Amino acid sequence: MKINNNNYYFSKNFIRSLIISTIIILSTLLLSSFVGFYAPPEEAQQITKEIDNLAATATWLDIFINNFRLTLPTFIPAFGIFFAVLVQFSTGYVFGAIAQALYETYHLNNLQITLLTLLTPVGILEYSAYILALAESITLAYSIYKKESKKRLITHTWKTLTAVALLLLIGAVVEAAFIGRL
Repeated sequence: MKINNNNYYFSKNFIRSLIISTIIILSTLLLSSFVGFYAPPEEAQQITKEIDNLAATATWLDIFINNFRLTLPTFIPAFGIFFAVLVQFSTGYVFGAIAQALYETYHLNNLQITLLTLLTPVGILEYSAYILALAESITLAYSIYKKESKKRLITHTWKTLTAVALLLLIGAVVEAAFIGRL
């Protein structure tokens, strides 16, 4: 007797989707950081100034709303994959540009800046949320193909949405505390 694994939140399909989404998000982020590292120096300086200005005024609520707003479209089956890649490309580009602007002083390249960011508590919280959202999108797309999307939406998608919101909320509070804006 075969047990339908799709009844469980962490079904085989969802675990596969987690692996796929991790690969998509991290590879896009890392590869685009190389593009940003070789951006024109004036552009890298401008991006660094804009990030400094944002950090000087951003509250935990601003951070949360921004991150949640950019994560919600990721839940849309099929479209979410493209949206997540676009957001991660932009983020990686910024990481690379910041690394370029700070390289003379700190001797950290784009790969080091990106990996250090991912390993911070904020990076772990936020990227766990992004990966979960994309995994849900991939799982939903597959469940639409299998004509089981209504079941997935009713029983599991809300759990992922809640987990993503909580991870981003905690990440926003930690980030605001880290930049002295709590």
